[in-house]
Amino acid sequence: MTHKRYASSLSAGLLATTCVAGLLLQTNGARAQQAAAVQAPASSTTMTQAATVAPAQSGQAAVVQRLVQQARFWMQQHQYENARQSLQSAARLAPDSVDLLEAEGEYQSRIGNRDAALDTQRRLHQSAPGSTYESQLNDLLHEQAISQPDLAHARSLAASGHSEQAVEAYQHLFNGPTPTPSLAIEYYQTLAGVSGQATTAQDGLIRLVKTNPSDFRAQLALAQVLTYQPATRMEGLQRLQALQKYQSSAPVEAATAEKSYRQTLSWLPVTPDTMPLMQQWLDAHPSDSALRAHMAEPAGGPPDKGALARQDGFKALNAGRLSAAQASFQSALNLNAKDGDALGGLGLVAMRAGHTDEAHRYLEEAIAADPKNAAHWRPALAGMAVGEEYGSVRRLIASGQTQEAEQRLMTLARQPGQSEGATLMLADLQRSTGQTGEAERNYRAILARNGDNPIALMGLARVLMGEGQENEANALLSRLGGRYSDQVQQIEVSGIMAEAARTSDSAQKVSLLRQAMTKDPDDPWLRINLANALQQQGDSAEAANVMRPLLTSPRTPADYQAAILYASGNGNDTLARRLLAGLSPDDYSPAIRTIADEMAIKADLASRLSMVSNPTPLVREALAAPDPTGARGVAVADLFRQRGDMLHAHMALRIASTRNVDLTTEQRLAYATEYMKISNPVAAARLLAPLGDGSGTATGSAMSPDQRQTLMQLRMGISVAQSDLLNQRGDQAAAYDHLAPALQADPEATSPKLALARLYNGRGKYGHALDIDLAVLRHNPQDLDARQAAVQAAANDSKDNLAMQLAQDGVQQSPMDARSWLGMAVADRAAGHGDRTLADLRRAYELRLQQLKISRGDAVGSDDTQATAPPTANPFRRDAYGHALSLGSPPGENGYSQAGSVPEISDQMLSSINGQIHTLSEDMAPSVDAGLGFRVRSGTQGMGALTEASVPIVGRIPLQAGTSALTFTATPTFLTSGHLPQTGYDIPRFGTNLFALERNLQNQNNSTEHRLNTDTIGREAGVAPDVRFANNWVSADVGASPLGFTLPNVIGGVEFAPRVGPVTFRVSGERRSITNSVLSYGGMTDALTGKKWGGVVTNHFHGQIEATLGNTILYGGGGYAIQTGHHVQSNTEAEGGLGANTLVYRNRKHEVRVGVNLTYFGYKRNEDFYTYGQGGYFSPQSYFAATVPVRYSGHSGLFDWDVTGSIGYQLFHEHSSAFFPTNPVYQALANGLAGVSTAELSLESARYPGDDVGSLVGGFDGRVGYRVSHSLRLDLSGRFQKAGNWDEGGAMISAHYLIMDQ
Repeated sequence: MTHKRYASSLSAGLLATTCVAGLLLQTNGARAQQAAAVQAPASSTTMTQAATVAPAQSGQAAVVQRLVQQARFWMQQHQYENARQSLQSAARLAPDSVDLLEAEGEYQSRIGNRDAALDTQRRLHQSAPGSTYESQLNDLLHEQAISQPDLAHARSLAASGHSEQAVEAYQHLFNGPTPTPSLAIEYYQTLAGVSGQATTAQDGLIRLVKTNPSDFRAQLALAQVLTYQPATRMEGLQRLQALQKYQSSAPVEAATAEKSYRQTLSWLPVTPDTMPLMQQWLDAHPSDSALRAHMAEPAGGPPDKGALARQDGFKALNAGRLSAAQASFQSALNLNAKDGDALGGLGLVAMRAGHTDEAHRYLEEAIAADPKNAAHWRPALAGMAVGEEYGSVRRLIASGQTQEAEQRLMTLARQPGQSEGATLMLADLQRSTGQTGEAERNYRAILARNGDNPIALMGLARVLMGEGQENEANALLSRLGGRYSDQVQQIEVSGIMAEAARTSDSAQKVSLLRQAMTKDPDDPWLRINLANALQQQGDSAEAANVMRPLLTSPRTPADYQAAILYASGNGNDTLARRLLAGLSPDDYSPAIRTIADEMAIKADLASRLSMVSNPTPLVREALAAPDPTGARGVAVADLFRQRGDMLHAHMALRIASTRNVDLTTEQRLAYATEYMKISNPVAAARLLAPLGDGSGTATGSAMSPDQRQTLMQLRMGISVAQSDLLNQRGDQAAAYDHLAPALQADPEATSPKLALARLYNGRGKYGHALDIDLAVLRHNPQDLDARQAAVQAAANDSKDNLAMQLAQDGVQQSPMDARSWLGMAVADRAAGHGDRTLADLRRAYELRLQQLKISRGDAVGSDDTQATAPPTANPFRRDAYGHALSLGSPPGENGYSQAGSVPEISDQMLSSINGQIHTLSEDMAPSVDAGLGFRVRSGTQGMGALTEASVPIVGRIPLQAGTSALTFTATPTFLTSGHLPQTGYDIPRFGTNLFALERNLQNQNNSTEHRLNTDTIGREAGVAPDVRFANNWVSADVGASPLGFTLPNVIGGVEFAPRVGPVTFRVSGERRSITNSVLSYGGMTDALTGKKWGGVVTNHFHGQIEATLGNTILYGGGGYAIQTGHHVQSNTEAEGGLGANTLVYRNRKHEVRVGVNLTYFGYKRNEDFYTYGQGGYFSPQSYFAATVPVRYSGHSGLFDWDVTGSIGYQLFHEHSSAFFPTNPVYQALANGLAGVSTAELSLESARYPGDDVGSLVGGFDGRVGYRVSHSLRLDLSGRFQKAGNWDEGGAMISAHYLIMDQ
């Protein structure tokens, strides 16, 4: 049986080439060779012909190539500004040249701009995937990312002789066996010291030499490595001798070659072939006594000892004493390195030990050393080759390389005597990878030759059962006889399981799997499939019951495997580790080994996380190793997900999924699944896009059935998740476009139907949503997700009784499932039962915790079909209505990302319930607020200047389960405008001072003096009461301006703000004090007449429409107002505005929005003055402003903040205005005094002049909050505004206290 890993479904001019050629040839690296435009002619003594220069190009391409070559030269000289200029010149001619892109990437990398280099790398991959240019840039970027301490460690291991460990360290740096260019030589030198790796090292160095014949370091390394093996020692000597001739151009390499040459001579036996080489050296080095002594030894060594050693070796081999046999053969080989029988004997030892590569090498060396007796060893090689071929195929299958395994089996099947065995193995492989048609043809071909082959009969029956052809399958099974009864029963069960896999009806799936359980209750894979189906249906408790025997008392390795898969799939790492401890590693399947590796990675990383404050370096270190299956990236990301650290979970997946351009299918599916767990469907979709439809046409390799099923489930989940995300943003039309493919791909699937209902719910079409939810629920009454959705839709549609009935049925049916109580919470809150709602949510929280502990331990009626059928066209394109966010709905995009110490950080449902409990608890808790605020407004002292202090005290009483509230406010308020300046200009421009001043001037010799308003005339104090009621769509209040002011007023208002989807309609009517000055706000008393005037209120009627479209908010509205006051001329105002703001940046803790606002208002009269009858408030006849606001909000720990700044331009016009607009007599008297200009009285005119102003406008408004405790919060706010003809600033500190249980 194929075991799949169980998992829940769920981005300067040209330099003459001749001037640089000589310099370029001094460098040995491959990049310097590419930069050289002309190579120096090779000397007659050059051992290998250098690569020739490509034919000269003409036209633009040649110029571009020359510029790129020039840029590379400048980079070699570290003159990066010159390199940049050359690259810019080339880019103007051919911006998409792959040669240019590679050079640009190298330049960006060298100057430290790695992000730009990575962007260039992506462009290069798009333009020339798999090209040499792309490979070179990839190598350079990887080299620069290599950890220098790790590199030093690898070199230390190599220097100390630990070659095997050193190679592992190097490969860790390279993320595989292929070294980066700059480290290739030292890597291959080290690899040559590992047993069995000499040929690989030689091949690698040969490739380096062929690529760059002038690289003397590579030439030297190759020659040295060749001398290590007897078979290539003479070739190595020849290369070392040739290198000694380059003492002028490569003195270091030449000197080293001479030393290596001498050392190798001492390794050679003294034979007629080697004597001339030794004598040639002695002629040049007559003082080398050691070599003379070596030449005096007899050739080959004593043969009698070698023969005895070989004889002992074969005796030990026949007795099965492999270690003793190996020691004897090695003794013989030490005496004669070309002892064919000793080499062959070592080959047989290695074969017996299962070391096939080593056995091959020894047997081939035996044949080469003694060709006359090659027949002794060729049969062993041939027999081992066939067995090795099958073993190799099995290893390929285990590692997932099924396509290559198929090719090997097809080749094997053509060998004599291997047709039937290889074809059977091929058919089984094809069946397991979903190629049922090919498998069926091969099984039938075998049965045509051997009709009683039981393996072929059972294999074909499995294929037919899977395709629903039960009759023919049963006929085949009947030919097997009783000897295969157990296998027949398994095949019959597999047929039921195949039928269950074909249906998307969760209820039918569960029913079929229960039927199969009656036939084979001990099948662990059947149990895990049933548990999976139950979980998809929403019955986690029953799923846990089904798996409990395996989780608590596993007996067989298969039991352990299924239990481990279930525990891991449900996120219970502790249980998975315990079960792994009970399973022998020999019984690990690939999926179980993957889980074991993940557990080890998690445990290692978790043990080190507590010792660091910044986990980023640990993430990068953990992901530095190769990740061929995606398990490593998933393990690291999942550890952070479980800890609630979504930032580093995303980082881990981003690093893992971008390390290699060509990800395998297995990697893409693994990373995409984890992306879905951390609520990033966009990244998941991007990873899956190259897989196409899963047929293999897009990737070149077919996917297995399990992989295709996973792909289908992931794509459906992505469609639903993206639809939900867009729905939350209010864009139902785009959401449906994402959902439609899932609806069409599987019309019977439940999750897309419920997502469609959520779209209707979001658009405000609650009846449509309810119809779909009820239809799904009628089809499967056990579907708790559908029931919960139906309860929410009924509540939204004001069908509270239906919502309550549905919820109660759910609780009665599944009282131990958290979702039942979430539905009950929706119904209770809709009915206004706040305390019961809290109890429901707390019960849901407790049950979810229990579920986590346990799990981590069809015919549809016509009406239903019509209700749930996908619309033929996008039904959300016609209008712009949106959705209603409500209790129990899927969480928002920021719903689960906040870290904390509570369990819900790793579970989405638990996090959502906890958030609802906290929000509802706060909504239902009475609260008290108190603050101290100050406000200062510019203007002339005694007139427009204003200083205000206020102490607002607010009490809030929640009503109707917190959906509405009654608020009582008392605000002690203190105002002052200061002292009126004692000038002849200012004094007559307040109250009736003009007449008092004129009379005083006329009666200078008279003792009578009329009183002037020159004292601290603008001083007011009082307390403003207010009572307010508010709920989700209406608010109303009634109160008064501060009682105790000279002229208090009754004020209040009402606003209706119904929301339909993303659109809010606001209609309001209100009566409010104009607080521009002491005069307009509190009123004043004229000192001469004793009359009071001012206390202006505006009676304002306003309408506005707001629309939330994705991340953008649009608004537009206008209104009309009438201003009245005591002994103040009445006024009217028309106003309008429109604007927009959009989200430009957001992460877990910060958000930035930018917008534009256009504002207009205009008053009939200008009453911005302070003589008797004027109102003292800014009232231009036309005002236009355009501003750009920028809002930044965020939170960190116990702090949160919200700051808005704006800048813009204003234009306004003010008409002239009479001094005394409400009193013609006063105005006539003032007209008579116009033109007087003395030190005591300056009055050019009895009318205030008009004005036209154009200027900058702007300001800021900011707040910082600190949560002292769960119940107490402190806020500090400040603001400044420059607009009209005034500036205003203010600040307030306030405390908010919730009266609630801790």
